[in-house]
Amino acid sequence: MDRQTNTTGTTAGRTNAPISTANLERLDDLHGYKVADGDPDIRGWSVRTSDGRKVGEVDSLIVDTDANLVRYIDIELDGKALSLKDNRHVLVPLSGARLDDHRDDVLLTGIDGAQLIAMPPYRHGEPVGMDAGDRDHDRDTREFYGKREGTGRVERLTLAEEELRVGKRAVSAGEARVHKTVESTHVSETVPLAHEELVIEKRPIQAGGKTDGSIGEDEVVIPLMQEEAVVDKRTVAREEVVIRKKLVTDEKTVEADLKREKLDVDRTDRNTRH
Repeated sequence: MDRQTNTTGTTAGRTNAPISTANLERLDDLHGYKVADGDPDIRGWSVRTSDGRKVGEVDSLIVDTDANLVRYIDIELDGKALSLKDNRHVLVPLSGARLDDHRDDVLLTGIDGAQLIAMPPYRHGEPVGMDAGDRDHDRDTREFYGKREGTGRVERLTLAEEELRVGKRAVSAGEARVHKTVESTHVSETVPLAHEELVIEKRPIQAGGKTDGSIGEDEVVIPLMQEEAVVDKRTVAREEVVIRKKLVTDEKTVEADLKREKLDVDRTDRNTRH
């Protein structure tokens, strides 16, 4: 088994480890686990007894999550092949089976059909128990995989590359000041003005008139009036100025040199593969 939480190359099932039944889980129910690279995934393979009789299929694998090892095979028995009322699941320890060297079959060793029927049924979701006789499945799993065993050694390199991440921030672009100034404009306007002028007429005295004919100095004062222009100024509002800001978006091309790791393989012999 291979847990993929941090790495995906550690091959499990290669060393012995103590079993804790509290940590036995179905592979299908585990997140981040998979069959180790190089080892076949036997889920869905036919299960046969040593005489070649097909008795069911591998449904799942029971994993010891502490040791990262497969402990049991979850087998769905074929009810018709074993004369059962319906199909049922049983758990067979890894020590009771091996892989066929040529076909995708799991061969049971030392377990016949009658023994399978006598095994307690296993129901998904129930805790997995462990019989005292099952402790021999601590053996090296090379006996189970046989010729189909993976190398168990996978070397890995991580290839990294840089990616461009462009962010934005607000910076000062200056300021705008709006203020009023006073300017003077010279204007002229023609205004009609009236004034009084003195008009003198001389008329002859009619005979018999009562006009005093004495000689002497005399004076008559006559006031003369005229209009004059009176200039007055007052302030009036002519228009209103509204000042506001608006956001304008421009596009700018950002350029950078990004690094990326590449894999080069130097062949040392004809069997080197990459």
